[in-house]
Amino acid sequence: MNDLNDIPAMTENELETLGVLLEDEAERQDSFDFFAVHGLITALLTGPVEFDIQRVWDCAFDEKLGFTSVEKATVTELLGKMIREIRAWLDSGQDFPVPSELTLADEEDEPPIESWAIGFMTGVMLQEEDWYNRDEENVAESLFPIMYASGLFADEEEMADIDDDIELSDQVCGGIPAAVIDLYLFFHSQG
Repeated sequence: MNDLNDIPAMTENELETLGVLLEDEAERQDSFDFFAVHGLITALLTGPVEFDIQRVWDCAFDEKLGFTSVEKATVTELLGKMIREIRAWLDSGQDFPVPSELTLADEEDEPPIESWAIGFMTGVMLQEEDWYNRDEENVAESLFPIMYASGLFADEEEMADIDDDIELSDQVCGGIPAAVIDLYLFFHSQG
């Protein structure tokens, strides 16, 4: 467990730069925005498979990138910093600081938490067998708030019932930070 003061935080300027570059790329082609990339990286670091940055590039971006070489170098550097920060938070054992409001009650087409959760669930689905083979019930239970927030399972009756109650929806989304740490500890604690 790390001291929270030792967590290597990205600066506001770095976050803004990365956010703008990822947003521009998402508008150019069908790629992940900042929140979805953050969620994807969080899932890949949380899960049982050794982290590989290439999976992020393959999954989050179109094969033909719209970045200039300078932009790609900047994105690569900033993703490296983001990975170190996320890993340090996971190692801290503290509730994970999701980089958005924990609510779906947003005027935007896609609230940032939904985008983050879609990125996270994409990471889970990339390695589904590895995620579920040790204790499917426990993992599914811990994943529930993230599954709900992603909207990917909105057709399921249980999810629709939650959607009908804003307070319950916010309560479920509010469980995401603890759920991330529970999953990380499940996969990475020795014992």
